[in-house]
Amino acid sequence: METITTERLIIRQFRETDAEDVFELRSDPEVNRFMPYPCDADISETRLRIGEWMEKKYRMAIELRESGKVIGDISLSPRNGDKLVELGYNLNRSFWGKGYATEAARAVIQQAVSDGIRDFMAYYAKENGASGRVLEKCGFVPEYTGQYSRDNGKEVFEAVISELHIK
Repeated sequence: METITTERLIIRQFRETDAEDVFELRSDPEVNRFMPYPCDADISETRLRIGEWMEKKYRMAIELRESGKVIGDISLSPRNGDKLVELGYNLNRSFWGKGYATEAARAVIQQAVSDGIRDFMAYYAKENGASGRVLEKCGFVPEYTGQYSRDNGKEVFEAVISELHIK
């Protein structure tokens, strides 16, 4: 995906220099409360993850235009054996409630639609109503419920799976 600029954000490929900003959000237990992966224990884990993201190029940094600070990440990834593309996002807690996640998601969806993608899905923990509201504002409709767990399988979340289909 190419760089996308919105009124307040730049959505771009990750850089090695983003490690400190990314560690700030990836090490926060509250930010990662409903994520399927554990918090990063130290910045070296974050640097490895950024290297993977830079190689695969499906996950992008959400950067504030005014300061250059990376406040989150957003991804669109194809699902195996499925025509749907999965939207995912994560935002630094200091920037919650300001509309940044919705702004980034709308911009990424708009770019994907111009690239010919029409069918999207996303899921969120039922307890995470804020994430559900982001999807709702972007036009996603809840389709069914299910479960997902952290990588270690020890914690299971009840989930809402939502879809967006653009004609």
